[in-house]
Amino acid sequence: MSDAPAPTVPKGHPLAELGKSSKPLDELKRVYSNKETREEALPWFWNEFYNDEEWSLWKLDYKYNDELTLTFMSNNLIGGFFNRLTESTKYIFGCAVVYGENNDNGIQGAFVIRGKDYKPAFDVAPDWESYSFTRLDASKPEDRALVDDLWAWDKPLLIDGKEREIADGKVFK
Repeated sequence: MSDAPAPTVPKGHPLAELGKSSKPLDELKRVYSNKETREEALPWFWNEFYNDEEWSLWKLDYKYNDELTLTFMSNNLIGGFFNRLTESTKYIFGCAVVYGENNDNGIQGAFVIRGKDYKPAFDVAPDWESYSFTRLDASKPEDRALVDDLWAWDKPLLIDGKEREIADGKVFK
């Protein structure tokens, strides 16, 4: 009998327990990257990919927009957040954008996530709590339009009743 501790088995990502989805996320990433977003990729997403049984949609909002200054710095904040999310690459896809202008901007995003809960996908990043998450409903036209606008970046966003131009953003894929 040995007193050596048993070897530890590395714990996998919590979303791995869900198994494979009927459509691989890589296919969505390929379509989004290689097709015109609003004309082809978004209709394909809604008609061919998205399935409420396997995926959920989430809007994220940065909680501290009043502390943001220059739009490029806000975009760098998104980039750092995305870098820390790499452990979840197999389970989420989405975009986060900077809207507004220097000294008056904010961050908002939309993501499709494997499973029904955002937390297992995002809590791999230490700064995930700097964002609020709101579940979106694919059956609501306004929620679908928000996903479309946040993924296409071609229209102003309606923020607090005011149209705000998208200044920059990043795609998490």
